[in-house]
Amino acid sequence: MEKVIIHFGSDSDFKKLTESIESYYTIGNVLGHISKVIIEIEGAEKRYNEPLEIDNLIIYTDDYGGIKEWAILGASNNIFKNPRIHIKNLFLSNPPKKLYEDVKRTYSSIITETFSNRPSLNLQMLKEIASDYENEVIGQPKVLRKLLPTLYSLVNPKRKKPIAILFLGGSGVGKTETAKFINSKFGGEMLRLQFSMQQTGEAYKYFFGGEHGEDSFARELIRRESNVILLDEFDKVDRSFYNAFYQMFDEGVFVDKNYSVNVESCIIICTSNFSSVEEAEKCLGAPIYSRFSKVIKFDEISIEDKIKIAARNYKTLYSQLSSDDQELIQENVVLNFFTNAIRQGFYNNMRTLKNDIEDALNIEVLKARGILE
Repeated sequence: MEKVIIHFGSDSDFKKLTESIESYYTIGNVLGHISKVIIEIEGAEKRYNEPLEIDNLIIYTDDYGGIKEWAILGASNNIFKNPRIHIKNLFLSNPPKKLYEDVKRTYSSIITETFSNRPSLNLQMLKEIASDYENEVIGQPKVLRKLLPTLYSLVNPKRKKPIAILFLGGSGVGKTETAKFINSKFGGEMLRLQFSMQQTGEAYKYFFGGEHGEDSFARELIRRESNVILLDEFDKVDRSFYNAFYQMFDEGVFVDKNYSVNVESCIIICTSNFSSVEEAEKCLGAPIYSRFSKVIKFDEISIEDKIKIAARNYKTLYSQLSSDDQELIQENVVLNFFTNAIRQGFYNNMRTLKNDIEDALNIEVLKARGILE
């Protein structure tokens, strides 16, 4: 072996690191060759296969599931030094701890480690958040005033601890949209976890670590593209799961049985449907509640702001229609209909409003085309 490159970070960065390599083997190719049975024919001259020459072996984050536990524990001897193969260069993306430690012991002198360089919050980003927020998230001016001082602490390069923010409020008031807006200033896809989907027996293994090849929160964290992390519907799991996040919120590291992930300087946003801070603290429990850097309550959206949101949604959805469809329904009354509905007290949830506007526009098109009466 001449060199070992170990990458910790996003899949896209690992792809850039290895994209110039034209000829390479995958771990599946290698394991298949190692396990291949050599058939000896009686009376024929015995032949010994030469080792398979591998210039480059590339192992991606999702590939470890194809490696058995016994092979992971001694990967250097079981795989990389196997007499049936000869590897020149080894590239590993986000190896589990056991594999990483084994490779580190065996090849320490030829290892180079690389890390994804995710953007950190800076003053320019903060200025853009301050100037653009109310255009993107309508009806929550108080949120911005509470959010900015908390975010500003991350501008200090000496701070390593992440910011953990709890958003309170009903559905469709702008909590998730705020997280997406903040992430838009960082670039890269935001890591978003729906806690309402973590209601099965597999959830415990997902948070605390199962087998090395299984999906886990730690593995998603280590391969994230952005330093904005959204834990949506944080109130929808049993509070026993919150133990997994104590060290993450306090020290900026998330640890399970397979990975130790650095989340320093991250913005961790947790959303909930709690109506007050008192309800949030009671239901979540003091141990996790006290670890939030900030708790921000989102207000119900006013009628006038709902009308602004309806107008913006209508404009966006109408622009997405084909030019022919736009021409057919130029004189539609869809926006007027929803404006009146809002004034009459309908539509507390802005997601429902957007879906209904889209349906109404489609109905107008279907009528204009004679498909619907």
